[in-house]
Amino acid sequence: MLKDVYEPSDDTWLAAGLLGSIKTSLGRRLKTCADIGSGTGFLGLYTLVAGICEKTVFVDVYDNALLNTRLNVDLNGLGSRGLVVSSTDGLHDSSFQLVVSNPPYLPGVPGNEYEASLYAGPRGFEVIVDVVREAYRLLVEGGLLVLVYSSLSNTEVVEGEISKRFKVREVKVKRFFFEELKGVVLEKKSGGS
Repeated sequence: MLKDVYEPSDDTWLAAGLLGSIKTSLGRRLKTCADIGSGTGFLGLYTLVAGICEKTVFVDVYDNALLNTRLNVDLNGLGSRGLVVSSTDGLHDSSFQLVVSNPPYLPGVPGNEYEASLYAGPRGFEVIVDVVREAYRLLVEGGLLVLVYSSLSNTEVVEGEISKRFKVREVKVKRFFFEELKGVVLEKKSGGS
């Protein structure tokens, strides 16, 4: 793992567990998937190694995260099935069947690249809302979003954005003494905003 890249932790394992339940319920491999905010690439790699996806696009905006993801994709011999990019701008609307994201979700303004993997903005939901909106754009109708967020993220705002665009299929919660992590599997609605 490279310097300033978020190390997989409890939130990552929560998302991986949801991906595992998707694999069980699907009964088939999805053609195209995306890992938004890939960091080390763990979740996107899981989609490939577990046979959930044929191809996965890994997206991150930070150089060390992009390099870390690229190294891990290559180390796992998945270079032909994984594309690493620095933006979703070039990705076509309605082109993915699954998006997974464990975005930053703590309230705060990042001062450096590592803190950007933790802090979602002054109110704790800004990055999450952007991910929800971008996932909606990228997903085919009925496509799935696996997302993790925290009780510290202003869940009213986050869940309000989710309800405009997605139907909740599954929820898993992990409680800590200071916060509650929520992992959700969401299905894209038709005609959302």
